[in-house]
Amino acid sequence: MSKQAPNIVIFACNWDGLSCVEAASQAGYCYPASVKVVRVSCLSRIHQGLILKAFELGADGVILLGCEPGNCHFDIDAGLVTHEYENTRSILNLLGLGEERLVIAHLAHGDGYGFMKQVTGFITEVEQMQPAIPVKA
Repeated sequence: MSKQAPNIVIFACNWDGLSCVEAASQAGYCYPASVKVVRVSCLSRIHQGLILKAFELGADGVILLGCEPGNCHFDIDAGLVTHEYENTRSILNLLGLGEERLVIAHLAHGDGYGFMKQVTGFITEVEQMQPAIPVKA
């Protein structure tokens, strides 16, 4: 019996993040069906509650996929996104899930190969972890 791929949620910004997902698809790259991509207008719109909800609903890991620093279409300070990311990682540690279940990736527009490298590497890391126990609200 083969091991089931971990449930991964990717919050991808509508601009560079999503372009990487599309470029990977156009290049013929495939990732497991257990990887779900959620389009958001900008990573600055992601908050702790949304990330924690993904874990509550069964995510084993979450990737925040956004524009390279300085390339945000909304001119959002990357520090704001990093601050929310770091705070959420701290909460994951407090909950006993581990901060390593949440990663952030800033990729260049259309970097399908970089996207696939990030996803496959993260899947491998998550597979090595103990199963996540869903966070209950």
